[in-house]
Amino acid sequence: MTHLLRLFVLSSLMAGGVLMTVPKSWAASPDVNLGYFNGLAMNGYDVMTYWQGGDPQKGSPEISAEYNGATWVFLHEENRQFFLSDPAKYAPQFGGYCAYAASQNAVADVDPFAWRIWDDKLYLNYSPQVRRIWASDIDTNIEKANGYWPELLQQ
Repeated sequence: MTHLLRLFVLSSLMAGGVLMTVPKSWAASPDVNLGYFNGLAMNGYDVMTYWQGGDPQKGSPEISAEYNGATWVFLHEENRQFFLSDPAKYAPQFGGYCAYAASQNAVADVDPFAWRIWDDKLYLNYSPQVRRIWASDIDTNIEKANGYWPELLQQ
C-alpha cells in the first residue's frame, strides 16, 4: 500500500468518527477496550478462541475473570483457566484497540474478526480492510504503535 492510500483510509476513518481519543465513559480501565455496548473485554468474545484457531466465539458471562481492570468472558472453564495462567500473553496488544490506529497515534474500536497472531501476540484491527493495510508492514506498524502506547490514551 502506498503512503497516500494509508493516509486516505485513515482520514476516511477519522471523517466517519471512528478514530478518536477514548472518552472516560467508554473504558472503565483506560488500558482495555470495552467497546460501547456490553462493557466486556474483547466485546464479549473468548480471547482463547483466537489462540485455538478457527473463528472467534462469544464467551459466557457465567464464566468470567477479571484482568487489568476489565471482565473477560470464556466459552468454558478450561479457557478461563488457560487465560489466567498467563493473561499478559493471551490478552490482545494495545488493550484490544485497533493495532493500525495505534500505529497512527489514534484509537479505534475493532471488528472481532479482523485479527492476527504475530510473533506470539494477538492484534486486532478496525476492519478486514484496515487489517490488510496494517499487515502490509506489520513490524514497522507495531514499532510505531509501541512508541505511542499507552500515552495515546491520555490525549
